[in-house]
Amino acid sequence: MLPETGFINCEFIFTFIHSRVIQHLLQNLMLLLYLPQITSRCKYIFDKIFTGELGLSYTTTSEPLLFKNYPGKKINYSDKRFSDEIFIKAAALLFENTIHATDLHISEKNGLKVLFTNDSSCDAGFDIFAAAFYMISRYEEYLPFTPDQYGRFDAKDSIAYKNDFLQIPVVDRWIGLLKNMLQKKFGNLLFKPSQFRAIVTYDIDVAYKFEGRSFVRNAGSIAKDVLSLNFKNIRQRNDVLKRHTTDPWDTYAYLKEKIEANRLPSIFFFLLAGLSKHDRNLDFRSPVMKQLAKSISAFSEIGIHPSFYSSSSLEKIIDEKKRLEEISGKQVTKSRQHFLKFELPDTYNYLIKAGIREDYSMGFPYEAGFRAGTCRPFAYYDLKNETAADLTIFPVTLMEGNFMKEKKFNKEKIIQTISKLLEEVKKTGGTFISIWHNHTVSDTNGSNHWRHIHEQMIEKIAELNS
Repeated sequence: MLPETGFINCEFIFTFIHSRVIQHLLQNLMLLLYLPQITSRCKYIFDKIFTGELGLSYTTTSEPLLFKNYPGKKINYSDKRFSDEIFIKAAALLFENTIHATDLHISEKNGLKVLFTNDSSCDAGFDIFAAAFYMISRYEEYLPFTPDQYGRFDAKDSIAYKNDFLQIPVVDRWIGLLKNMLQKKFGNLLFKPSQFRAIVTYDIDVAYKFEGRSFVRNAGSIAKDVLSLNFKNIRQRNDVLKRHTTDPWDTYAYLKEKIEANRLPSIFFFLLAGLSKHDRNLDFRSPVMKQLAKSISAFSEIGIHPSFYSSSSLEKIIDEKKRLEEISGKQVTKSRQHFLKFELPDTYNYLIKAGIREDYSMGFPYEAGFRAGTCRPFAYYDLKNETAADLTIFPVTLMEGNFMKEKKFNKEKIIQTISKLLEEVKKTGGTFISIWHNHTVSDTNGSNHWRHIHEQMIEKIAELNS
């Protein structure tokens, strides 16, 4: 039997060796971030970038001595460099808890627009963390702005549009710059792999052009067609209601075939509001709506398309979500606002209270591109309450309606723009999300340009997936 002192020495040696192994592992796997003050904004954007996008473990400290003596990989996020660590010179934004107009110091680095540019002492030349937070939190949309005719933030008022980077996922590119800096400095980091994916989504504002309408609505439509001498509609309605032909907006078999043939993730969003000036959907109690919801949910994800006026009404969101759950027999956790109309932070907070976990409204109605500067899903940050919330935002890349504002229709130009956006998303390993409507891909006369564009988009997605 060993003497007691010998046993203690062995235990000490084992503990010492074990602690050195742990220390070595931490030095190689854990990033240490120094910042003078740890705030909710800092934690949110660090979690997003390091954990969510790069797949790196990190910890923070506000103790300069601890940071200086740390022998592992480290980043200094403050106003001055200590030694040879990666130094990102910090702007004030992430250390504030107010919302106010700020000088963004926009410039260009290596052909890429950046925000919060600073001096040459900063290894990146700009505050990557403040810039990413500003874009993803939609900080500018909390500031006073002149709304469009529907009460929405206009794309043309965004810094991305004004500075010509709306169609570039700048946040993802900035994170790529940081990744390259880390790789160059530390060499042996293992990053989370990223993979391109595409989700095709469809808004069912009005499920059918003629089918499923009440006697009163049909009578009103007939009277309107007679007064306007719209004999084509009169004939079509008569043929549909007599079951001689398919409703022209019944494109669901076509969409199902395209989705399944190309193995595309898809979501159909149902508008189930009460009738209003901006909500013209069919009655959710109609048998055709119940049948449609069940048939689509058999091959695709479904979500609620909260009505125009729901953006300021928790009750409407709850009621409309419940309607879809009742007619589909499925729990609903996905949502996209009708007209892409939402108010920050109220609409998102209503969605959370209603049980929504994913929102697909983050896109501009009249401009394609990256409203939040990213093509990757991100957690919603409530700037008014300074907290990250349990809602994932899936940013929209484009909607077919983005291209309908042009006075002169140019099919080839539209296809080129869609292809370019797809390539941008592919480069960053992001998620491409498109919005279409069932009626725009109708092909009753065999010459629908939008159906052709839709098919060209799907072919390009298939090419990028191969």
